[in-house]
Amino acid sequence: MISRRKKVLRNAFEFFNCDQDKNAVSMNPLYENCMYRDTVQSRRRLWARIKDEIEQKNIVIDSNDMTIVRKAILFGNPSEASNFMKFGVILTKKMEDY
Repeated sequence: MISRRKKVLRNAFEFFNCDQDKNAVSMNPLYENCMYRDTVQSRRRLWARIKDEIEQKNIVIDSNDMTIVRKAILFGNPSEASNFMKFGVILTKKMEDY
């Protein structure tokens, strides 16, 4: 049976640990294999992941910027939070959704 539903491209977000300069070669997609869809629940999971990475000292975010990062991840464009991170980056990708 052929599906008549349209394919829709939606945003998804992927977090990577990386070097301070955010070079692509320092990002390992085989190790970092979790995508976060553009839903409230997935954004909360991404924020929880970022907080966990901070606690483990894998990424650094200045305490003055935490509110900006939180709002970008939960309510805005999570990729913009990358501007305030050292050793971490959030990339936006388009994913097909049926």
